[in-house]
Amino acid sequence: MGAISVVGAQWGDEGKGRIVDYLATKADAVIRYQGGDNAGHTVINEYGKFGLHIIPSGIFNRNAISIVGAGCVVNFERMEDELKNIPNELHSNLYIDRRAHLIFPFNKDLDGAEENKRSQGDKVGTTKCGIGPTYADKASRIGLRAGDLLLRSNVLDDKIRNLLSKKNLELSNYGLNTYSFDEIKKLTDKWTRLFGDKIIDTLPILEKLIKENKTVLLEGQLGVMRDIDWGIYPYCTSSSTTSGGAAALSGIPFTEIKEVVGIVKAYTSSVGGGPFPTELFDETGDKLRSVGAEFGVTTGRPRRCGWLDAVALKTSAYLNAFTTIAITKLDILDTFKTIKIATSYRLDGKVIDYLPDAEDQKRVEPIYEELEGWMTPTTECRTWDSLPTNAKKYITRMEELIGVKAKYISVGPERDQLIIK
Repeated sequence: MGAISVVGAQWGDEGKGRIVDYLATKADAVIRYQGGDNAGHTVINEYGKFGLHIIPSGIFNRNAISIVGAGCVVNFERMEDELKNIPNELHSNLYIDRRAHLIFPFNKDLDGAEENKRSQGDKVGTTKCGIGPTYADKASRIGLRAGDLLLRSNVLDDKIRNLLSKKNLELSNYGLNTYSFDEIKKLTDKWTRLFGDKIIDTLPILEKLIKENKTVLLEGQLGVMRDIDWGIYPYCTSSSTTSGGAAALSGIPFTEIKEVVGIVKAYTSSVGGGPFPTELFDETGDKLRSVGAEFGVTTGRPRRCGWLDAVALKTSAYLNAFTTIAITKLDILDTFKTIKIATSYRLDGKVIDYLPDAEDQKRVEPIYEELEGWMTPTTECRTWDSLPTNAKKYITRMEELIGVKAKYISVGPERDQLIIK
């Protein structure tokens, strides 16, 4: 089968966990390829309801290998907490690539300090989980990786001291408390004890899976509009959220990615700062937030909500080469008499049909096309034909504007509330 890349097509919070959970039931391996514990995936299945932050959503398939990939940054404290809520019999197939970088408490402190010094209008909206500073350490070639926990004690000790000398200086510049070697060494000893046997070189496993034509699911975090290169910089994450990033950060050759599934929420939401062209500041936006339970899995922050943005989605489809899309939360629109889709923008008096860079996105005015709602529940629908006529018209119009057909349509959070089209 090869690899399937699952990509958030919007600003994040598209419902990737729900689709990954379904696809993972047929996968031989699930790889979380980027990001850290700064965003969560909600998964509901026979084991219960879970908010996963760093554990791959495939953990619930006992026949699949779950890998936290080389492109991730790992908070082992969060991983310890998450595993406590997951049945023990599902832990055995979890592995962490030795190249994944480690998040330390001082990274979280610096993340918060850097956000706090920004003026109100320039705040990135970081969750202060230490993601950005950890990726900065990686790029500066001073970070510690999971595999370093397995080194001889004196070698690891030298690496800790080298990193601490730089981090404590930064902490002091912010007037923050510094860390002693003993504090950090106590943490690394604990992490080695808890996770040392799960830290491996995953490349031989991945090569074997690909050679045997197994199904490998690549699970991203956040959405394309938060990509470090193609997103709304600087209001973005610190790694690549695209299908190209999936190849580079997972260790799967790009030629082995046979399917790219773009996850598209039936409307749009965003958490954090930066431009968001279709954001609604009225009762409709409040209704989308309320009915859709649009509050962050990690922080509980209310999400910014708006109508579907087809201009942004066309860009996502191009950048990621979507082979299909999965539409989530269609049921949230069941009680809206009129539904809108942004089909173009007005910028400086001119109509444009492309997504400009972030600074210009702040100034665009969306131009909407209106469609008639269906005003009837869809949560019990299980086939395309059982959907209301206007719901099918809405989906068909989405497909036309994005240029990609939908294969999956979600009408609720449960695993069986999924229409395969």
